[in-house]
Order: sequence, then structure tokens, then C-alpha cells
Amino acid sequence: MPRDAVRNSLLAFALALAAGCAATGGPSAATSGGSSPGSQAAMSNKGIANLNLAQNYLAAGKLEYALDRANRALRSDPNSADVQVVLGLIRERLGDSARAGEHFERAGKLDPESGHVLNVYGAWLCEKGRAAEAEAVFTRAVKDPFYKARDQAYFNAGKCAMGAGQLEAAEKHLRQGIEVAPESPALLGQMAELQFRRGNFMSARAFYQRRESLGAVTPELLDLAVRIEQGAGDAAAAGRYRLRLQQQFPDFTPSDNQGSLQP
Repeated sequence: MPRDAVRNSLLAFALALAAGCAATGGPSAATSGGSSPGSQAAMSNKGIANLNLAQNYLAAGKLEYALDRANRALRSDPNSADVQVVLGLIRERLGDSARAGEHFERAGKLDPESGHVLNVYGAWLCEKGRAAEAEAVFTRAVKDPFYKARDQAYFNAGKCAMGAGQLEAAEKHLRQGIEVAPESPALLGQMAELQFRRGNFMSARAFYQRRESLGAVTPELLDLAVRIEQGAGDAAAAGRYRLRLQQQFPDFTPSDNQGSLQP
């Protein structure tokens, strides 16, 4: 998994965390993904204020200010898993991967059943090449009955397994995710890519068509469609997709199709 991919994913998580806290105005820094009730102590108003500021500074790229505010939140709320997650995000952006990992691990221990905390920790583990550990963490994440974004953890688990060459495990995770969210563009697109890689071109075509029906087709998806039809031996269909790709995205250069994990 490219380093920038997980950084973008983790930053998006931080923004979601800030939005969730700001929207609820509640006593704890809950994320949009939901939190297990009673899984950690409610944060103080002072801690919430500092954590929100830390996330805003992080989003703006003002990392030293973000770190200062996150440390203030830590002093007032040392047992908050969300504070540990944000500190991990900041340390990762600062290039201090070792300390980032310590914060993510600490968050997982403070809130060991929280889906959103475990999802971000799993994404970090995967980016570091620790796929087996990441899979175990993602498996714990989807067991949280209050985690509203289980499809994202399934996507991440599938994506991580694919990156590790574990295609059978990847398919299991992606199918579980599609059962939860049958119209998830990310899951359907990733399943199409997986089926292509496994040589199941008819299945890949079917998942691609389901994804395409949802709209917002990207150049990467059209490039995948070209490859699927080439694999299926349909040169005419491949040519039609290639023409669409050239017309709609003339500057597109095919990449390694790695994508990014989801917060």
C-alpha cells in the first residue's frame, strides 16, 4: 500500500472525527462511524475543544499546532482512544511512524471493541506491511455492533489481503462487505478488480457493470473495464471502453490500481 494512500485515508478519518464531534456537540469525541457505548469514558468539554482544534490544524497542515492541541487534550483526557488516534495521525504526518504506531496501539487497548478505532489502526498496520496483524484488527472492527461503517472495514480488509497476495481471503472480506452494503461503489469496484486478477472475467464484468450503474465512473474504472474485456476476449467491448477512456480522460495514465484504504 503506498505511503501517501494511508496518509490520505487517515487524514480523511481525522476530518470525519472532527465533523462527528462538531455535529453532535456531545460529551465524547464520537466519529461518524459510531462508538460502542460505555467503551470509554466521556471526554471533558476542554478535551473535546482541544481535540477539535487539533484536527482542524491537522487538516490545514499546521502540524505543530495540531500536536500542541492534541497533547493538551491528552492531558485533560488521558484515557480517550480518540485522542490517541489523532495523535497517531499527527505523528504519521510528521514522519514519526514508530510513535504513530504506539498511539494507534494504545487507542486499540483503550477502546478494544471500537470499530472506528480498530479500522484506522488496521489501515496503519496494513500500510506498514503487517497484513496478518491488520486482518486480525479488521476482524475485531466488524464485530462492533455499534460501528455504522462496517463496510469500510470489510473493504480495507479485502484491499489489504489483495496487497498481500491473499486473494481468497480478500474475496471473503469483500463479499461480506457487499452483503452489508450491496451498493457500495468502493466494494463493487474492488471486487471487479479482484475477480479480474483471479481470471474470473465474467464475474469481473458483472461486478464492474454493477459498479458502473451507480455512476461517477473514474478513469481507473474504465481502464479496469478495458482489461476485463481484453481478458474475456471481447476486443470490440474493450475498444469501446478504451475510446470512452480516451475521450473522457485524455490525460489519464494507467497506474498500479492500488487505491487507498477507507477511514
